[in-house]
Amino acid sequence: MKHPLAAIREWLGVDLPARNLDLRFEMLHRWRRGKRPPLTPERVRESLARHRTTPEEHLRELNAIAGNLNRWPLGEEKHMVLLECLAKEFYTASAPLILQLIQASGGIPEPPERRETFELHDRCATALLDGYRSVFAQDYQRHPFFYRRIRPRIYRCACRILELVKHRQRLAGARYLRLDPTAWRTAHTVFAAMWTCEPVDDGLDTLSRHDQSLDRRAHASLRQHYVSLATYDLLDYVAWPELDQIGLDAYVGAEPDAIRLRDFDPQLDPRPWYLYTHCYSEGPPSPQPPADLLSGPTLMLDHHNLAACIRADLKGMDEARARGDSFRTPPRLLRIATERRTAFCFLLQRNLREAADWAENEAEPAKHRDLRIYAGFQEVREHLSYLFRRDDGRLRQGHELSDLFARRSAVIGEDETAPQRSLWFVLQDTRGRLLIRTQETRFTNRMQIGNLLAYGFGEAQAQAPRIGKVNRVLRPAAGLVLLDIDDLANFATPARLFALSDAAAARADDPTAPPLVAGDLTGEPLASLLSRAERGSWGLLTPPQTTLRPGEIVGIKTGSRLTRARVGTLDDVTVEFCRFTVTSAGFPTQPPSYPAPAKTGDPSIAPEATAGKS
Repeated sequence: MKHPLAAIREWLGVDLPARNLDLRFEMLHRWRRGKRPPLTPERVRESLARHRTTPEEHLRELNAIAGNLNRWPLGEEKHMVLLECLAKEFYTASAPLILQLIQASGGIPEPPERRETFELHDRCATALLDGYRSVFAQDYQRHPFFYRRIRPRIYRCACRILELVKHRQRLAGARYLRLDPTAWRTAHTVFAAMWTCEPVDDGLDTLSRHDQSLDRRAHASLRQHYVSLATYDLLDYVAWPELDQIGLDAYVGAEPDAIRLRDFDPQLDPRPWYLYTHCYSEGPPSPQPPADLLSGPTLMLDHHNLAACIRADLKGMDEARARGDSFRTPPRLLRIATERRTAFCFLLQRNLREAADWAENEAEPAKHRDLRIYAGFQEVREHLSYLFRRDDGRLRQGHELSDLFARRSAVIGEDETAPQRSLWFVLQDTRGRLLIRTQETRFTNRMQIGNLLAYGFGEAQAQAPRIGKVNRVLRPAAGLVLLDIDDLANFATPARLFALSDAAAARADDPTAPPLVAGDLTGEPLASLLSRAERGSWGLLTPPQTTLRPGEIVGIKTGSRLTRARVGTLDDVTVEFCRFTVTSAGFPTQPPSYPAPAKTGDPSIAPEATAGKS
């Protein structure tokens, strides 16, 4: 039994932790002007029901009601009840529609109607966020006696704030935009304020319990909401296809201690798995501690466990693929769609590192170079086929149009500035990486993360292109898009991949084995590309549904030449292709080269024909 004095102190709230963080929120002014908003949940639902058959009008009405409520003089309790009603209505309408838009299209260009829909959803989320922030600020500043009585409300309010910031982050991520600094600062400030005076691990019902299209959690704590916010930038969301971004939270949420939070300790040496955030930060957690450590709490996020989980799951997927056993999938990946698990696992491993900073290059002066890009597995293969078979009139006719498109991001423009602005501008050209910028309009050539590219500067390099892929996309401002391209190879040739008869495959390691002949091939050929990287390794690029396994012996036909080869490790998987290492005694030891443009191509050409003696 409590001591009577202790019970009195608890009743008065005098023993509660101090709440002395300056929130620095910009509060909205309240007045009784304009249209009177509905002031009960029943009237809110009645007002929204009149527009339910038209999703856009439904959300516009919701946005108007939320905005009016934020400016109408209301007590915090009543305001909170109305916000909860609106938030439920909003999330139930928004989540399935956003998922539908993500599934329907992605990459660049962004259709105007898609952009307008996303912007409408973001305005609704922002209006609700402003309302919850107002209630939080008023409750946080209350006298301890009154604060003790509204602690459940302020905790719910903090959770809703982080949920809505997360929803805005999903909307921004699906468009490859940055979450705005005000939203980041709100999230950091609210969590820091609660971290210092309240438990942050109490589970609470979520908005996603009403619709689980984007998030399957029905309950979550304030800590889990905050960790979810950090996940997107930690795993470099601009390097993920839009649909795969949804899986990030599901994967990280499957491991309770994937990311740990603790107070910043200046005595701890920095580690690659530490991230830092200050209560007034205006961006995602940073690898560097903030300079200002005195004005408010600084937290440290430790993602060492997450890195260990990713490594373990990638190893598990490799073992399952080597055995051909899909039932051995690591449990954390079971939340990811079956057809996307391998690509998802590769993206996890690749992107759990400090990403290159876009901002370092955005302010650089535009440098136009005659860059030519052929995008897409099929177009790249057609371009390479033309280079090796220039005497084919059918290929030549089709290539003239693709060559026109390769010179700029759009052939048709919105206005008279388009011919100049739709050119490719190079911001960075370093070993293994190319960062380019161009104008984005509805006529921009379609690209998405994972696209295979053939590219080069000027006519000469376009005739001897490098092979790369679209690694990251960012829209730094309206009408502009940045593309980050990874270099994969400096040579590639069209190839056809065949399975071999048992007898032909059994002699793979026999140096006296006769060359392959047509009778050794079985099954239908698979259109692919044989590539060679600058460091000398050979690669095989196939469509993504390929089920090749490490160690498998295959036949590769380039032109009229057949080569027996052994498939190695799977190095990369995207929405468009798989890239395997491949070895063969029949490959040339000297670097191969493309046919000279001035000469008539030979349909039987193969890498060996254009390389030095092997």
